[in-house]
Amino acid sequence: AYLHSATMVKAGIYLMARLNPAFTEHAVWTFSLSLFGAITMFVGAYLAYSATNIKKVLAYSTVMALGTLTMLLGIGTGYALIAFACFL
Repeated sequence: AYLHSATMVKAGIYLMARLNPAFTEHAVWTFSLSLFGAITMFVGAYLAYSATNIKKVLAYSTVMALGTLTMLLGIGTGYALIAFACFL
């Protein structure tokens, strides 16, 4: 179940990356991706750091990684997109 859910969420991140060239000129798209990605990244990192169960650490670190991918996609500079492609 864990692998299935992580794969489906990462497929959603991939779909956002495929749609990014069509929406990149809209400021709302880039701002919302950057904002929600950063919030997800920091909340996931905090929860992973404060968790004591190894399953929770793994789950929250996955949430943090997906938030980082979303934030990098929202930033949209050349270096951010290279980091996105390497991290994906």
